[in-house]
Amino acid sequence: MTPALHKIWCDEDEHYRYEHFADFNEWLDSEEGQAARIDYGVDALPQPSKALFAGDRNGYDEAFQAFRKACRHEALGESWFQEQLGDDHWFQRNVDHFIQLVDLMAAGAVVPFVGAGISASAGFSSWKEHLRHQGKTAHIAAERIEELLGAGAYETVLEEIEAIRGREVFINEIRDEFSRNPTIPDVVWRISELFTDTVITTNYDRLLEQSFETGEAGRVQVINGLNALEQPDPKKITVIKLHGDIREPKRCILSKNQYDEAYGNGSLNLHKPIPKLLAYHYKNSSLLFLGCSLSNDRTVQVFRKIREDMGEEEEIKQHFSIEQAPETLDGIAQRNAELAKLGITPIWFEKDRYELVESLLSLAKNELRHRGVAPEPLPVDESPIKLAMDLSHFLGDFIDLMPLLHWLHRTVPQSATGQYLSAMQRVFHAHSFATRQTDENLRMALDNLLRVLSSSPEFDGYAHGKLSVAFRCLQQYLKSIGERNYLDDEFEWNIHELLTTPVLQLEPLLAHKAGGSFDYHAIRLIFALLQHGKRQHGSKESFCELPGAVSHEFGDYIALSLATNLGLTVPDRLDQIYTGDIQSLCEDAWENLDKPINLGFVDRVKLMLASFFN
Repeated sequence: MTPALHKIWCDEDEHYRYEHFADFNEWLDSEEGQAARIDYGVDALPQPSKALFAGDRNGYDEAFQAFRKACRHEALGESWFQEQLGDDHWFQRNVDHFIQLVDLMAAGAVVPFVGAGISASAGFSSWKEHLRHQGKTAHIAAERIEELLGAGAYETVLEEIEAIRGREVFINEIRDEFSRNPTIPDVVWRISELFTDTVITTNYDRLLEQSFETGEAGRVQVINGLNALEQPDPKKITVIKLHGDIREPKRCILSKNQYDEAYGNGSLNLHKPIPKLLAYHYKNSSLLFLGCSLSNDRTVQVFRKIREDMGEEEEIKQHFSIEQAPETLDGIAQRNAELAKLGITPIWFEKDRYELVESLLSLAKNELRHRGVAPEPLPVDESPIKLAMDLSHFLGDFIDLMPLLHWLHRTVPQSATGQYLSAMQRVFHAHSFATRQTDENLRMALDNLLRVLSSSPEFDGYAHGKLSVAFRCLQQYLKSIGERNYLDDEFEWNIHELLTTPVLQLEPLLAHKAGGSFDYHAIRLIFALLQHGKRQHGSKESFCELPGAVSHEFGDYIALSLATNLGLTVPDRLDQIYTGDIQSLCEDAWENLDKPINLGFVDRVKLMLASFFN
């Protein structure tokens, strides 16, 4: 039985809601937010956004609404519509449509349909450009290829290439193009963050699978279009690849004959697996088309046929597309009408500004967070902690955490740096409920890095040895997720390089990884510790003051662990006003950190834990 949530710590005054506005908080605390900080009288405070949230909620809400409006207007193209089309009519439609989309996303009703435009953002050719490459490889006149592409006869291009040079030539060109492993673009990360159930794509490449599987292999079930009616695994993210997977190019739908076989020869056959699957999602979900041209290809023909066959009494779901806007009033009205006939509501962005697709998805992500909504996690086989069964193991893990909770999101005094880092090292030294969902290489890197930083302000041979172990663990992790690494490099790294090189490796990774995973928070903690290590390396006489980023990142990591494993909400800090006995116990744990555990203290902890779960 999962422990029930209790109203503890910050629940009563909703301080937990501060984290729902992370984008605004980051802006307000940055240089860009200085004018607002001055206006609301918090510019001189160490954490202005938290101070404003706690001290002047009306002021915080007012500043947030202004920020939210500015973000919407920028992403949804207010100035472009005004300049290009003369008024804000289509911008206002954009705002309306965006809010409708977010409402459905909050209800978990949206399934993304990902087209070639998303893969193009990673450097893959668009489908039209790829067919040009195919034509060159097959040595077909460029004029003939352009004639067919201009007429939208993409399948005829496939047919002629296969007829002249054979299917194997076409397959080899497909493999050469789509089997590469480029850097995953931001827009794909946003898709993987927002949608954790089902994704449909016509793309052959593996960008989507790679984004979902980062740091956690086996999370994704790929369903090939040739067996489109395969039962989805409810414990995995389902990526439906309508036209096949590049890992099995001979099972990809490539030629006109194969399209005829998959969709119907001469006329659509809605009883075939792919049309049947598309019909199911069209009737039961709200589809969000991303990177799709939505011209007269086979999938659009299926949607048109389904719409025509639906009776007036049958509920029609609202579908959406994010696509570039025509540049004239007549053009945008005509395109809007075409999409309306398919049941699709457009959200426009400025022509050729494809980076705005990611901006719109980021805006949707932040809007959901403002509402306190996050994608539902997949069910896992591993059960949450059951206190009745696991108390003997769990109790020791929790007591190890308590000295650190005393300093939760607080400044650790310079005199306590070594002791604090030593206490943190105990948490990562062995498997515990707090670290069990973290990649083993990241846990071991933290263990060894913390041994170095807590043992002595000087970096000696012991420090070099442990840093080398931590460095190797990080390289192993980077290799496991397909990132550049130095695992096979026999170079003898010095201490300065062992501290600085991983920082350079992790910095771009943090900018692209999904923000809610244990591995993400472990990487952020490692990054903060390495930055502290660089400062400590230059000051050998005493421990440096620990930067607030270290306790902050550890606090975020532990908050995720307690919420995931125990259903507990962690406050910003253990102030007496919110926590009573909890704060007193954590203070006692810190003061007696290196002393034998008192049985009376253990009993007090047992009583506290029992109160959480009764």
